[in-house]
Amino acid sequence: MLNEDRAELANAGFYEAFNKRDIEAMKKVWGSDASTTCVHPGWPPLKGFEPIMNSWAGIFENSGNMEIKASDVRVMASEDLAWVSCIEKLYTIAETGVLLSKVFATNLFHREGDVWKMVMHHASPVPDTREAEDILKN
Repeated sequence: MLNEDRAELANAGFYEAFNKRDIEAMKKVWGSDASTTCVHPGWPPLKGFEPIMNSWAGIFENSGNMEIKASDVRVMASEDLAWVSCIEKLYTIAETGVLLSKVFATNLFHREGDVWKMVMHHASPVPDTREAEDILKN
């Protein structure tokens, strides 16, 4: 199997753990190196396995009726490093109906033996189309 395919599977495992709100599965996705970094939208960077897992535990406890779908997935890989970019589409059920927000994510994976471990997740909100058009005009 090509490194790109393995990295894409690791990335899919990350989103599966997220959707299932499964902290044990999320722990298996992440590398344990002290330099491992996670940036949730609007949060300061978190460094190290324990702070990152604590953040996911809190998100899982407070995410309610939310599902995330990755689209526009792009994968590049070298021998032991892979980076995956994608659009995260977050669907949330609210009193007013289903809400959609979009986040651009970059996920970096480092190969440890035959396993790809996430070493960085960086997610940033994507402005809606009108906002993006206004920014590009200026």
